[in-house]
Parts: sequence; C-alpha cells; structure tokens
Amino acid sequence: MALISLIISAAALAGVLVSLVYQSRQTRISQDGSIRASHRELLMLSLNDPALRACWGSPSNDLPDDQARQVMFANLIVTWWQTQYVLKELSEAELAISLGTFFRGEVGRTYWSTVHRGWWRIAEATRSKRKKRFVAIVDEHYRLAVGGND
Repeated sequence: MALISLIISAAALAGVLVSLVYQSRQTRISQDGSIRASHRELLMLSLNDPALRACWGSPSNDLPDDQARQVMFANLIVTWWQTQYVLKELSEAELAISLGTFFRGEVGRTYWSTVHRGWWRIAEATRSKRKKRFVAIVDEHYRLAVGGND
C-alpha cells in the first residue's frame, strides 16, 4: 500500500513540475510579446515622422525618407521572424525560405547591409543561443543573396 501511495505522490509531483515549467514558458512568451508590442508601437509612431525617427540614432536616418521608412518596416518583419524563431514557432527551414524571398528584394538587402553590425553586437551580448543563431542564419542568407560580398 505504501508503494502505491509513493507512486501516486511521485506522479502528482511530476504533474506539478510539468505545470510549473509550462507556466514559466507561457509567462516568458507573454513578457516577450509585451516587449515586442511596445517596440512595434514606438516604431509605428516614428515610421511616418522623421523628427521621431531621428531619436533612434539609426543608420537609416541617413537614407532618403521613403527608403528610411522601408528599412524601419523591414526591421518589424525581421524582429517578428526573430521572435517566432526564438519561441520555436519558426523552423530554420521556414526562416530560410522567408529570407530567400526577403533578400531577393532591394529593401531587404538594404536593410540588412544597414543594420547587420548592430544585430551582431546585440547577438554577441546575449546569452540566448537561439538569438545568436538567428543572426547567423540571417547573415548567411544575406551573403548568399549578394554573392558573398559586404
């Protein structure tokens, strides 16, 4: 009888642990979503306002207005892919397909050539292996698209 009680207790404890791990992941996803929403809102405010855009101190400030807005919008796309990749909602294969299309366009290539150094600095500062891997994948597909230059 004691053995059965022990097995039931162990199963209950395992269930609690699984639940805690799941709740921790959901909390992290929720926090990340809130942070991304705030970032998106800030970008959207500055997307059509050059005075606000200058606050970012971005290399895109040196671009003509339309091109700067395109680069900022491309940033929204790439950060969305990063979020999906880090949360394991986007596989490397899916990311590769998206990047292949993205870098066929001039805007995508301009975006990455303008900001890739900043992405690498952030990747080097993070402890997240998936964030580092994401930047490496994007950079690899950019280099393939431009023929290994840059």
